[in-house]
Amino acid sequence: MNGGTGGVRAGAREPAPEGGDAAAGEEREPADFDTFFTAHRPALLARAVMLCGNRQDAEDAVQEAFLAALENWGRISGYEQPDAWVGLVMRRKLWRALRLRLRARRAALDVPLPRQAAPDETAQARRVLTAMAGLPPRQRMVLVMFGLYAMTHDEIAADLDITASTARGNLRKGRANLRRMLGLDPTTDPLGEVPLLGTGGPAPGDRLAAALSATEAWLCAAFADDDQAPRRARADLAARHGEGAGPTGPGA
Repeated sequence: MNGGTGGVRAGAREPAPEGGDAAAGEEREPADFDTFFTAHRPALLARAVMLCGNRQDAEDAVQEAFLAALENWGRISGYEQPDAWVGLVMRRKLWRALRLRLRARRAALDVPLPRQAAPDETAQARRVLTAMAGLPPRQRMVLVMFGLYAMTHDEIAADLDITASTARGNLRKGRANLRRMLGLDPTTDPLGEVPLLGTGGPAPGDRLAAALSATEAWLCAAFADDDQAPRRARADLAARHGEGAGPTGPGA
């Protein structure tokens, strides 16, 4: 993925940070970027893999999002949820890349294994990731945004620049396809139905959402256990931050 370094592009429209208006207007004591990066990188990387199905694309988008945060850290660190801002930048970079490519690459499952994961947990996580890789990119992203971010259809539509009806249709198709690939029979999974209107996120007890959540937790543990990758990624951010080669941020 392309993306330079430097300040937010002049005239670029920056989306409101997730977590409400208070996140944008409430000033707080700036946090240390290194601490922030170390604490949030595994979870953001896990979610990026869930969104795009490819480790390299996920790492690129997360790195670009952290670079945008670093370049604007004096402002971003004062937000109530700076990790939500980075997550928003990451999602938009992934979606832009998928739209440009039109068709996502098959999932690269060469992720490190969590040290404490049981064999059946690893087998299930890989099964879910393989099934997710078989979904069209839009279905996969909508499914993750609904199931893991608990976003409404309108919020998903605004994030991906599509209509709410398109988001709803892709959610239905994505859930039906993933249920079929995972062997979750809708006749025995009554809580798996998607609400037509109203609140975001699946109903409590939804087995499909539970499978996605467990897989994300497995990925997060795997990336947290990978001791060397964060050091390399942080060094790369420092080098690129020092270059000051161009614009970065949500609209870059």
